[in-house]
Amino acid sequence: MSTPSEDPRLRFARTDPAARADDPDLAATLPPADPAATLHLPPSEAAEAETRFGPGVPGGSGTADDRATGIWRGTVTPEGSSAVTTRRPRPRWRRELPSLLVVVAVVVAVIVGLRSCSASDPLHVLDATVSTPEVGRCAKTVLVTGVLKTDGHPGTVDYRWKRSDGTASEVLHQKVGRNVERSEVVLRWSFDGHGTMKATATLEVLSPDPVTASTSFTYACS
Repeated sequence: MSTPSEDPRLRFARTDPAARADDPDLAATLPPADPAATLHLPPSEAAEAETRFGPGVPGGSGTADDRATGIWRGTVTPEGSSAVTTRRPRPRWRRELPSLLVVVAVVVAVIVGLRSCSASDPLHVLDATVSTPEVGRCAKTVLVTGVLKTDGHPGTVDYRWKRSDGTASEVLHQKVGRNVERSEVVLRWSFDGHGTMKATATLEVLSPDPVTASTSFTYACS
């Protein structure tokens, strides 16, 4: 029976302490690495073993949430196309608002102008009338009423009363408002004693237009 040859890989050293350092039998000879012994990971496992940094793996684009967010922000239309520069048309009332404002401004200017013109127009007295009620016997006071007819513009009428007994009142003033075409003025003529007298009261308008009106009545007391 033959003795198996010694494996060279087991020849690491001798037990002889007097051996020389350059003895070739003391050298350890290792065989070359076996390529088949190298560990290789499959591509899928290598990808899973990849270390990632940052906030995490970004989500896939084109999801329903991304589309809803884009529609809400106005960057995506409901049909799905990009709408970064798309602008909705303005409502009709907003498009016509400047024209309406111009029309309103013109109307207001016309109204103000007409009122200014009306306010600057002077007052005119067109006519005047005077009347007395039925006078009773021995009446103490007779009420004489005068009516001024004007053109509706505001202003002041200056007038006075004259009586047939030779007396006259001081100059009186009657204010007339806008759109007022009829104003009343009054004379109270007092009587005392017995007898009969024919009396005449005259309304004399001094301004803005000279107008005169009168009335007559009889006082009797016995």
